[in-house]
Amino acid sequence: MTKKILAAALALTMCAGLASCEKASEKKDSSSAADKTTTASDDTDTTNEEYDCSTEDLTVELNKDNIFINDVYTYSTDTPTNDELLTFAELAVKQYITAQKNDSKKYTQMLAFDKVVEPFSEMIAVRHIDPNVDEVSVKDMAMYRWGYMLYFWSDFEDTANGIDDSTDLEDFKKRMNLALDGLNIDNTPLWKDRKNLAPMDGLNGDTIAYIDLQQFVREEDDMYINFDMTLLNGNDMFKLGTIEAWYIDGSSGVTIFSAEHGNNEFAGMTVDEVKQKIKGDKALNDTNDAAYCVYTIMAEYCADLYEAGEDIKKKLESDFPMCNSSEGLDLAGDEPKAEGDKYVYNEMHESGYTDGKASISGYDKEKDFIETAVYTSTDGVSGHYPVEE
Repeated sequence: MTKKILAAALALTMCAGLASCEKASEKKDSSSAADKTTTASDDTDTTNEEYDCSTEDLTVELNKDNIFINDVYTYSTDTPTNDELLTFAELAVKQYITAQKNDSKKYTQMLAFDKVVEPFSEMIAVRHIDPNVDEVSVKDMAMYRWGYMLYFWSDFEDTANGIDDSTDLEDFKKRMNLALDGLNIDNTPLWKDRKNLAPMDGLNGDTIAYIDLQQFVREEDDMYINFDMTLLNGNDMFKLGTIEAWYIDGSSGVTIFSAEHGNNEFAGMTVDEVKQKIKGDKALNDTNDAAYCVYTIMAEYCADLYEAGEDIKKKLESDFPMCNSSEGLDLAGDEPKAEGDKYVYNEMHESGYTDGKASISGYDKEKDFIETAVYTSTDGVSGHYPVEE
């Protein structure tokens, strides 16, 4: 199997993998499991001898009360507890710091690829598992993901041909160990970008972190998570993208695919104030999107008028009495009678906007078109297009 095929398989399992783990046990507080988390491979030697700055004594102490889930994009109905969020957040932070400080030994240990040799070999060579079609456990899913990443990030090209279910178990293990020996962390996204990483200093109990959850699945104490995390610390904002991590059989593994640093637009705010600002920003963005939809619908309507040689300014006044009114066109009300209002009403419904109000304002003589489209939500938040500065 070529590395291009491996890359495709990696992308597919990232998107679809955990959807099959629907038999996860009933949600419970497994903070005891989180408390027991140890970084996998602490006693593992690495073939990469670059070791410029040790982080062996690194401690990260975030406050679980300052960590919250901002958004959820997951097939599973389960979500991590506060203790679990804290565990995975601190795990990701430690991985970032080991890369930023150029600690190749600890970075490699935290990837925990040595933990996949046995389970990945067994599930492929013995049980012939394909998580894209078979129902699998959380452990299987995590080991499958890590097994493919190991092959993909290994420099041993010939071992990439060994991922198939026709190889016997012992031979497959040999291939896996060759891949492990050939692991090149320079191929991993975070390590590759380490020279551009800003120092993540001074994290403490006041640091705020919010999570955009992609996937989370649990089975008893086994957990697998895929998430984005934004850290707010003083004037600094760190965005860590596509963090994949697992807690399996008392050990953990973590990898981060991207990291950005910028100014903290929430500086000086409490966690509740941050939540409120994010909620308000999201509501405004949503209404701006809806206003853009109104603008597009108006453009479509007027395009037909242009072709027919109509006087656009007059038609904008005569065909859209409700859209031009101070109250706006009520999308939750009855279908309007005026031709233009009716068109906007029906097209907005087709686009999924069945409540709120649509309106238009102004006339741009140069464009021979409206100046602004407005959408006001049922919560009273008004969005505009073009967006107001």
